[in-house]
Amino acid sequence: MNHLNDLQQIREFVQIAESGSISGAAKVLGMGQPTLSRHLAALEAQLGSPLIRRDTHTMSLTDAGRILLADAHELLTLADRLGSRLRMDRGALRGHLRMVSVVDVGQWIISRVLSRFQRLHPHVTTELHLFNRATKFVKEGFDCGIMVGVPTDRRVAVKKIAQLHRRLVVAPALLQEHSMPKHPDDLHRLPWLGILQPHFYSRDRLELWKDKSSVKLKLPPVMLLDTVTALREAVIEGAGFTSLPEWMAARDIAAGRLVHLLPEWSLEPIDLQLAHASHEQLPQRVRSLLEYLEHEIPVEIQRLDLSQR
Repeated sequence: MNHLNDLQQIREFVQIAESGSISGAAKVLGMGQPTLSRHLAALEAQLGSPLIRRDTHTMSLTDAGRILLADAHELLTLADRLGSRLRMDRGALRGHLRMVSVVDVGQWIISRVLSRFQRLHPHVTTELHLFNRATKFVKEGFDCGIMVGVPTDRRVAVKKIAQLHRRLVVAPALLQEHSMPKHPDDLHRLPWLGILQPHFYSRDRLELWKDKSSVKLKLPPVMLLDTVTALREAVIEGAGFTSLPEWMAARDIAAGRLVHLLPEWSLEPIDLQLAHASHEQLPQRVRSLLEYLEHEIPVEIQRLDLSQR
């Protein structure tokens, strides 16, 4: 049998055999008797053998019909089982995903969110790359990523999904050597620790806001570090003051390891962007991950900001 309607024809043949007549089967199947007769004739033509003996009052199976009926029940059972399995798997994502993120967000947030996504879709495998350098997103083969700053690849589409709030912090020991700043201009008296990568906005400049006024500072860094986690360790050791994400700073402030500087002044939050290749034909697994990240990353940031993780 070579035609796409073979299985349906076999189902119809089984119904004819079980109904005892073509007219009875036609009623069960909800189709016209002439149509069902044509389908039976086509099936017999494909097999090269009559399946049913017809006379005025009775209908019976031929030897070929009895053989086909026995095999047909087994065939249809397997077909139904396969159909059920395919319907169950239709919504299951499969394949591999390559993702990139800025380092500290990847370590603290994306690794957790990506783990939950993978548990929901166990047939998807993932890899997470952590860089603070500018990334040639498409060229390096990433499906999606979490970025800050202006994209360096024009083939990448970005969408703001969250903001990272920050605090200025310093170790209590350093304040024993320097008086507590009361105004942003007083920060020049403290050594500044900056983030190495310029697209994080915190290398050697600060802009602080109070109400609708702002103060811009240029601070020569005594130390530049490549990750926020490294900055945290350095500031706890008393090397200088710096800005840390809310989720990281709040715990250390509560524990007395750090002091919140100028709490009445605020820093502009950093926009967190979800990025992917700008062409439209994204695989379903990529689209599903993008939707999941867009919803779950702000939730995870809030958990961290509230010290719930």
